[in-house]
Amino acid sequence: MRTEKKSGGFTLYEMMISITIVGILSGLLAVSLFPLLDRAEFVNTADLFKNTLRQAQWLALTQHRSHRIRSESGNLLLQRKNNANFDTVYKEKVPANILISATRWPSFSAFGFAAGGTITLENETYSTKVVVSPIGRIRQTEIERK
Repeated sequence: MRTEKKSGGFTLYEMMISITIVGILSGLLAVSLFPLLDRAEFVNTADLFKNTLRQAQWLALTQHRSHRIRSESGNLLLQRKNNANFDTVYKEKVPANILISATRWPSFSAFGFAAGGTITLENETYSTKVVVSPIGRIRQTEIERK
């Protein structure tokens, strides 16, 4: 008596084809996600600047000392006025591909008023501005694609 033996698995050929298709789809998906990662890094850096400005404003009001932010050597610095000098309170690394410039670096007095200024953040693809008004309002302009 003859019985047929059926296997429930896949052949090597079927497995190779399915792995190849999954690899091609993964490659296409990764290429389409790179611009999203670039934008996410840019948005996170802009948020870092806004949050550091808010922290400087809060510290100025609660500690009754002037605070300011600056960018030096690829770092964002939060500084507190100590007599005639400024001491660094907080230091954060800024991604190397983001260019930072300011018309005037904002600072906050002990009374809540600000020396307003505009900080411009740019990379190859995006640009935005973080604006501090003289009354201490912090806002960000729309992120523009170049």
